Amino acid sequence: MNTDQPKDIGGPASAGAGATALSPEHDIEENKDIAAFSYLWVMSVFVYFLKKDSPFIRFHSKQAMILFGLSVVIWLIPISIIARPLELVILAGMVIGFLNAAQGKKKDVPIVGPLSRREITLRQAWHEVTCYAILIYKRIRKFFRRAEKIAKHVEEEHAAPHPTVPPVTTTPPTNPPDSSSPRI
Repeated sequence: MNTDQPKDIGGPASAGAGATALSPEHDIEENKDIAAFSYLWVMSVFVYFLKKDSPFIRFHSKQAMILFGLSVVIWLIPISIIARPLELVILAGMVIGFLNAAQGKKKDVPIVGPLSRREITLRQAWHEVTCYAILIYKRIRKFFRRAEKIAKHVEEEHAAPHPTVPPVTTTPPTNPPDSSSPRI
């Protein structure tokens, strides 16, 4: 028995009947690109079913499938003033998940992570989304009110003359008396 050769820790060659599970660090390092790929819309479904033996891929592909399902539902909303901002939120979630997976991080996409693990219901997730939307709306409204006050203050400053600066008056130039004309 030769003990100088490295042990196989579950690579592609050992994927047979007696394959051992990968360590969490090795699983992440080997599968982070595929996990990131799962955030590319429908790919989440394929990645989940093709690589469901990897806990890291399962974690990310479940979140990606939730985002995929939400994007399909949003496409069915006929009112574009509502659908467009929601599409941007879904896109932001996909970017967050993609970056986390590509960097080898096992971090949740906000709201979607607990939803994918069934820690919260769809109703609770909707409640959180509406609370965040109201909070964002209030902050944007507060920002624009402040901006309006500042603009009004600047406009008033430019409209009224400053008391320290005297007004500019122009006097017509005076002609000196002509010495060649006779005096009376």
